[in-house]
Amino acid sequence: MTPYLRTICLLLWLAACGGSGGGGGGIDPRLTRLDIYEAQKLRVLGDPGAGVMGMDMTADDSVPTTGALSLAGFATLRIEIGTDPLVLFGDADLQIDFDTSAAQGAVTNVFGARAGADIADYGGVIDLQSTAVGQDMPLTYAGELSGAGQTLGFAGVMTGVLLGNPVSAFAGGDLEAQVDHDGTIRDGTVVIALEAVSP
Repeated sequence: MTPYLRTICLLLWLAACGGSGGGGGGIDPRLTRLDIYEAQKLRVLGDPGAGVMGMDMTADDSVPTTGALSLAGFATLRIEIGTDPLVLFGDADLQIDFDTSAAQGAVTNVFGARAGADIADYGGVIDLQSTAVGQDMPLTYAGELSGAGQTLGFAGVMTGVLLGNPVSAFAGGDLEAQVDHDGTIRDGTVVIALEAVSP
């Protein structure tokens, strides 16, 4: 595993929602989604602290030059607000067209909280796009999310890697993101982990 992937793994393992689902009975379905994300994180990135190996990077000669691949998974967004970061999670998807060396996708259905706060939904979409498919793939992200009385603006480029031989997953991140939090620029991270899905 490369140092870059190790850093992504560490950020994902440190990310915690830190909130509660609020009062009321039953299990918050968003917490069920966290369990699904956690299982996917183990399959794709492993758990270095527990000695669980993630997927290998795709070998150069295994990177397709034709065809298409659809991937789905999750995103983790962390915004540094003083000593109490806002940690968000959401669904992510990416469609890669190896014929045209282009990719597009989105982060949707975002939710999260700061420590001690109730989990809140965040409306909006973060679009994903690339015109240079392959290893060390630049993936542009841009969009706006609103929830819990605040607005977050995202615009940057993450670096992504193909995983598996043959390729069957993708991980990417911007570890030095700049996030517009109600007009104030804050440090943050944007990380995604995806697995191939059947057509």
